[in-house]
Amino acid sequence: MSGRKRYYLSFDMDNPRHREAETLFARQASRQRTEYVVTSILTAHQTESLEQVVRQAVRDELRNAAPPPQTTLPEETDDGVRLSDLPGSLIRALEEL
Repeated sequence: MSGRKRYYLSFDMDNPRHREAETLFARQASRQRTEYVVTSILTAHQTESLEQVVRQAVRDELRNAAPPPQTTLPEETDDGVRLSDLPGSLIRALEEL
């Protein structure tokens, strides 16, 4: 039994995304195309996973940083957000990106 699996890959040349992908795929040396596909799939998966982690961290920080409800409206509001207004853990999470 071989340790390899074979898949058939086709591109829809009427689809601009497929055309672009096919162009990038065709630029690879024929012996490196499998590694190119593997790297692309794993990178896409890792990017998606990282995005989910960051979104969850931002949601958690925003949930914990919710200001207490105001009983009176302030006389003057400042719409700008200052870095000092953000929680430290959110800033550290953004720096790690």
